[in-house]
Amino acid sequence: MGSRVLKINWILPRPGLSGGVKSNRLIAEAMVRRGHTVNLVYANQARPKPDFWRVRKLIRYWLSRYQLKNKQQHHLESSLANLISVPKRVISADDVPDADVSIATWWETAYWVNSWPASKGLKAYFIRHHEIHGGDPRKVADTYRLPLKKLVIATWLKKLMAETYGDDDAVLVPNGVDWHQFNFRVRDKQSTPTVGLLYGIVKWKGAARAFEAIRQVQKRLPELKVVCFGAHPPDPQENLPMNFEYYFRPDQERIPELYRMTDCWLLPSTLEGFGMPGLEAAACGCPVVSTRCGGPEDYVLHGHNGYLVDVDDTEDMAERIYQVVTMNSERWKAMSRNSAEYVKRFDWDRSAEILEQALLSYCSDNIRKEQSDR
Repeated sequence: MGSRVLKINWILPRPGLSGGVKSNRLIAEAMVRRGHTVNLVYANQARPKPDFWRVRKLIRYWLSRYQLKNKQQHHLESSLANLISVPKRVISADDVPDADVSIATWWETAYWVNSWPASKGLKAYFIRHHEIHGGDPRKVADTYRLPLKKLVIATWLKKLMAETYGDDDAVLVPNGVDWHQFNFRVRDKQSTPTVGLLYGIVKWKGAARAFEAIRQVQKRLPELKVVCFGAHPPDPQENLPMNFEYYFRPDQERIPELYRMTDCWLLPSTLEGFGMPGLEAAACGCPVVSTRCGGPEDYVLHGHNGYLVDVDDTEDMAERIYQVVTMNSERWKAMSRNSAEYVKRFDWDRSAEILEQALLSYCSDNIRKEQSDR
């Protein structure tokens, strides 16, 4: 660990089951293991119950409550870091402890942190996606020009910060793998060819594109099984493929089992900050078929541990899925081993060491600047 213990505020816009919330918690916990004091602060305004005369909204409200009963609600239910739930929509400086550094994690939180006084520490911005989809594109883009220390999780984001937003100093702090949870076990292919994927309701997650590719494969291989999980039930109007098995908000302990139930993991996004499920599946020995959508290009080496296809090419996606699930046993086992081996460099404690050095350097540079300004 560095010579200085840092007090860090990690600012999240909301709790949830997204990969972004999970990865923020895991890197924060890795910083705790390095001896730093970390507060995970998140806005947690309760969802209002609809008025009794809004019958349809009220029905949806109670249906949602029923569906979520006994299910994990979000990734911030417990943590090694200190959890601070703020029952408001916007977190203000008064809601957080004084610190050495406050880290924004979403475009809205970047505006919050940028306005805080010096007592809340130096200001950093953990960029996990090009979040133009998440709000007014102009406002989102403007956050990448704020005077915050940029931390990015993928190579494509570092390049984007330099080429589009003029910041050549963004630090690459990759996501990692929780190796206690996701680990490689030598196994053979499934007795029934099986492809897996995460289901997301937002269009850029590419569920419709994935289902179309899978249906194409099933024309050649009718027995192909689909294992899918997600935080939302599939849209009833979605044209689901045959042999579709869905797991709604599975327990975290079950997720590695779901990865190991598949011969091939599919990541069909239009644009992906990193793609945590793809990395976790690879760690469990799944060959990965992914679109060239950003983040996965850091951990999928074409032809080695999976395949990369163009975003709009469902025919190539279908062909690569077919290629993986119909490989002979020895070739598939080799690609499975390659997948787990290739992602070994993604480790939360290693990433925390990179982050620690970046923040300590940031603090030291600021001290020298203050001294020279006197």
